[in-house]
Amino acid sequence: MADLSTANTLSGSTIADPSDDKPAVLIVGGLGYIGRFLALYIHRNKLASEVRLVDKVLPQLARLPSEFAEACSEDKFMQADASKETSLDRMFTLASGRHFSYVFNCGGETRYSQEPSIYALRATALTTNLATHIAKMRPSPNFVEFGTGIVYKSPSSSTISSGGCTETAQLKPWLKIAKAKLQAEEVLEKLAKEQGLKYVCLRLAHVYGEYDVGFLARGLCLARVYQELNKELKWLWSKELRINTVHVLDVCSAAWKAADWCSRNSPTEQSTMADRAFNIVDDGDTKQETLATIVSKIFNIRTGFQGSFISSFARLNLDSVVDDVNDDVLQPWAEMMKRAGVDHGQGSPLSPFMEKELLKDSNLCLNPKKVKEVLGWIVEKEGLTEERLREIIASYERVRWWP
Repeated sequence: MADLSTANTLSGSTIADPSDDKPAVLIVGGLGYIGRFLALYIHRNKLASEVRLVDKVLPQLARLPSEFAEACSEDKFMQADASKETSLDRMFTLASGRHFSYVFNCGGETRYSQEPSIYALRATALTTNLATHIAKMRPSPNFVEFGTGIVYKSPSSSTISSGGCTETAQLKPWLKIAKAKLQAEEVLEKLAKEQGLKYVCLRLAHVYGEYDVGFLARGLCLARVYQELNKELKWLWSKELRINTVHVLDVCSAAWKAADWCSRNSPTEQSTMADRAFNIVDDGDTKQETLATIVSKIFNIRTGFQGSFISSFARLNLDSVVDDVNDDVLQPWAEMMKRAGVDHGQGSPLSPFMEKELLKDSNLCLNPKKVKEVLGWIVEKEGLTEERLREIIASYERVRWWP
């Protein structure tokens, strides 16, 4: 007796595979921090028919914790440099013959204090090449760009008190990486106007979560050193300085909702860059004081803020101030890692090393009203808490990144 699938084929009909109705997804930078969590989110929620992860880094070198094994398996992976046009045809060709419905650009340079030429290649050119290729495709995929909330001018106190920068706020990036990201957004808008590119840009607050190696990770590493040295950790600028945050899992849910919205909302001649941008930020309105208070509890250290005199000095001499901080903490950190048996060179990506660009006296304060109203996005991790920072440290300990 023929099996059911054979019988249906012989009779001229087939049983539909429920996955056929789901989109095929391409994640550029798929092994990066947001990319791997997005792959995991899609995998756990069974959202896609096919997923391809493209990255320059091989999975064996990407420090992938065990929970990403299936979501980022080698059969889903393709090594390629999406900033090079010669890679694009191969990236977008699926053996199944399907077309990608959603393309998420999680790739590009994420380090601060690099030369502008690095950002021009790994941020602006990457997005430009991807979007230009997509705009020519038929059917054309929906393109989700991961941008940054640092594209806005540092808001005034009145803007902060009214909820932060909206998507129509004045654009004045204050980091080199943000300038390159804004140039990429401008390219996307031009392609939307001229070729009908369907895109959306997510302007992110500081992203954090388990295995974080970004902005908040530096603060945790610094606090661990000051705990070891039994010193008070004093922060520059004021306790009111905004450093708004968003959990990586909330970023993933927002990205999926944004892709769905993009598929149903084509750009028009009247639409603007702000129309296709969404601020992605939690409800906690994170300030330096928030982080300092939590860090003090976790590490049982005294924390405070430098007075106006030292902060004024730092504005004029930031290079030397940052050098002094790094001189104080890098050697103790290396010694702590060695005592803990952690391979600081290859095993752990964590470091308390501070970059001048990370210490700008500028507010990152975003208003999430639009993304909630238009996309129906719900923030699950409403704000930065002691519990969530402890979860990050626990994740470091699981993979032996932490002294």
